[in-house]
Amino acid sequence: MPRDHLQPYVDALAEHGPGFEATLWRSPAAQRTRFEVATRMLCCANHRVADLGCGTGDFALFLAEGTSPPSAYLGVDAHREMVDAAREAVSGSASFETVFEVLDLVDDLRPVAAWKPDVCVISGTLNTMRQSQALDVVARAFEVSRIGVVFNYLSDRPHDRFVGRDTAPARRFATIEVLDWCMQMTPNVQFRQDYLDGHDATIAITRSQS
Repeated sequence: MPRDHLQPYVDALAEHGPGFEATLWRSPAAQRTRFEVATRMLCCANHRVADLGCGTGDFALFLAEGTSPPSAYLGVDAHREMVDAAREAVSGSASFETVFEVLDLVDDLRPVAAWKPDVCVISGTLNTMRQSQALDVVARAFEVSRIGVVFNYLSDRPHDRFVGRDTAPARRFATIEVLDWCMQMTPNVQFRQDYLDGHDATIAITRSQS
């Protein structure tokens, strides 16, 4: 029986099959904006990048299009259909090593740790989780990353036009609480909510440099 955070994706896969609709993103353009924000906040160039919740491989393709690709890429997703679609979509498109694995982030990040990522990117993956559950995933991703983690989520401080709008199955997180939690982990915290009218926020947390 699928767990609560996975059920919306199971339903979307059953309805649409493995493709963009099954990622629960509303807009390819907005997805790309989130990718651009994330990579500006935490550099992926020449690093080992783990994409936690890779869906159909759109972030890998985004990195492959850029002029500063990672040295290697790991994409993980809880749904084999999505992983198979990502592997097929990215095959032959990237100049860097790509690896894809089936993995539920809530259960286990040991395979990610074994891959030794420099950077973990979590884009859209946390939306169906409870806030506490999502932050646990971020904490474990930070623990296994050499440099840090960048992640996005739906903010509870959006533009007025988004207030009261039904975002189900995605949940809004308490932004001030999330920021405070991040600052307890590391003083090196970046925050952005100046894109998409504050519909969501992106945070990058990195380790202190010795």
